[in-house]
Amino acid sequence: MAGTFADLGALVTGRKVLGVFAHPDDETFFGGATFAACAAAGGDVRLATLTAGEAGAIGAGPARGALDRSDHDALEAAAVAGLSRYASACGALGVRRFGVVVPGRWRDVGDAGPGSLAAGDLAEIADAVRRLVTDDRPDVLVTVGVDGVTGHPDHVRVHEAVQRALDLLGRTDTPALTLGGCVRSDDVATARERLAGLVPGGELGTTGIVGTSADDVVAAGWPPEAGAAKLAALDAYAPGLGTAPLTDLVPDRPPVGDGILLRAIAEVAGPPCEYFRPLRP
Repeated sequence: MAGTFADLGALVTGRKVLGVFAHPDDETFFGGATFAACAAAGGDVRLATLTAGEAGAIGAGPARGALDRSDHDALEAAAVAGLSRYASACGALGVRRFGVVVPGRWRDVGDAGPGSLAAGDLAEIADAVRRLVTDDRPDVLVTVGVDGVTGHPDHVRVHEAVQRALDLLGRTDTPALTLGGCVRSDDVATARERLAGLVPGGELGTTGIVGTSADDVVAAGWPPEAGAAKLAALDAYAPGLGTAPLTDLVPDRPPVGDGILLRAIAEVAGPPCEYFRPLRP
């Protein structure tokens, strides 16, 4: 069972909160209600992405193809599209400070192949995160848990980079609290059951989304307005992804993508409720 973090509001109200993720949309899926609540309560919230969400904007195949043929114009166009969605989502969350950690350095191509964030040098990525944390000096750092929530190799790489960056930081620069976003295994199972009723026999997301039942999972429950902001931010990434009924989101033909499965998981948990595991004391 998840514990509760009754003091989380006190920790973030008026404090600096930094979220570091692999792609635009990760911040919303894995911490959107939390960031919205922090911003609404007067916290200084900053969101950072390691890629511009190229694959999210134009598809994994086209993004990989553009990278393989060194089509800089296509990659930049995809980056512009991805960051436009990111800006809209951050606006819905009430977050004014956001951006790419090192623009153009790592690409979202939907896989772990050459040129991807997952294939990037861990020391270089960790140093970029370290510099970001040193410059911003947040009280609270939020990223993804060890499984990357979905198992996506880029997500896992960011988790590894954040952990390495924390190892490199001095005591005075280390955030007081570092959290890794996660989902509960019970919520994943219930969400899969709901979707299975809509697409009998269909493939439901990737096998990477399994959730956790670890004893140290912390529940962060926020006001309904924060949950509504999260759903509105999801709409910035795909029409209706946050607010349309699940029946309107499932495709006529399987498979059902991870985004829809994550939306279903959020619906099961309740959009204002998110879960984290402490990464550092």
